[in-house]
Amino acid sequence: MKMLGLVFADEHSSDISDLTTKRIFAAIPFGARYRIIDFFISNMTNSGVRNIGVIATTKYESLMGHVRYGGEWDLHRRKTGLTVLPPFSFYNGNVRYENILEALQANVNYIRENSEPYVLFTCCNAIGNIDYSAMLQQHIESGARFTCLCTKNPVNKTEGMSTTEYVLNKDGRIEDIIIHNDRTPDSYVATSTYIMSREDLLDIIADSIDKQKMSFRKDVLLPALKDSKVMAYVTDETLLFVDSVASYLKSNLDLLDADVRHELFSQELRPIITRAGNSSPAFYGADSKSTNSIIAAGSTIEGTVRNSVIFRGVHIKKGAVVENCVINQNCTIGEGAVLNYAVLDKNVVINDKRLLSGYVTHPFYVKKSSVI
Repeated sequence: MKMLGLVFADEHSSDISDLTTKRIFAAIPFGARYRIIDFFISNMTNSGVRNIGVIATTKYESLMGHVRYGGEWDLHRRKTGLTVLPPFSFYNGNVRYENILEALQANVNYIRENSEPYVLFTCCNAIGNIDYSAMLQQHIESGARFTCLCTKNPVNKTEGMSTTEYVLNKDGRIEDIIIHNDRTPDSYVATSTYIMSREDLLDIIADSIDKQKMSFRKDVLLPALKDSKVMAYVTDETLLFVDSVASYLKSNLDLLDADVRHELFSQELRPIITRAGNSSPAFYGADSKSTNSIIAAGSTIEGTVRNSVIFRGVHIKKGAVVENCVINQNCTIGEGAVLNYAVLDKNVVINDKRLLSGYVTHPFYVKKSSVI
């Protein structure tokens, strides 16, 4: 069966404003060569989705430059493709929408004009390699009105942040939705990923517009628990959450674990695809040392790198030590500089003999194009 895919490129429930000052959430770089949105588009196309709408509000220029028309994912075809949808509501003038239901209302015409019988819509807060076709199959076989993706292992979910949990019965039906400031042990954590029929979704959107409903969870999903079958799809796949700078650092560093890398990037018939960059191989100087790190092509390593993720075009000069860090594209680390538990955005320059030290729960963050 065919699905229409919708990706919400903003993430309003995260505390990661440092990384989204000049870019939308889905465009955040990840894993030395990817953007966060790559995982969601790849998961959809790997699951047979051929029409994908990316719903964005602000700062989406770099996102559009990255995904373009979806050619890397074989979506640039005559009758199918990838569309970056406009940030303004069709019925409320030039007011930007701020949540899932408002975004669906604003793009009801896009949903109506596509013919797929089911709609998959998701936020970008949890990175993984998910087989959405299996989720759809369960949705059809269960006869559910909604099927909601959740996990019992939300890797790097930030403590103290709002967490939505599902209460399930023995058959996997959702009986209640609870919001906590901290995760309850052994709970089913929601990922804001849903499947439902297109016709039913269009009816819900029309009703929400007429009655001025504003929240998908409060005004749609919670009331449906009483009179509709709302099912959970519990994934066993690793989901790396990104909801703070600390979780961004930890989720990147988790890729240094061979088992995590294998689960994300070595699934048969489910590749994670990104826009390819043309770079020469990484260069390692005579005195350089690198241990347990991911180092992208186009980098120059003359110092020491340990337990770090290094993006393209990074230059780590002689005598510099970079440990437990994420260094984004085109950064320069000066001679004798020492960095530990730091996150550097793109185009940062760290001058010679500087010392930057954070902690795994409170990394030292340097904003884009800064000089220290």
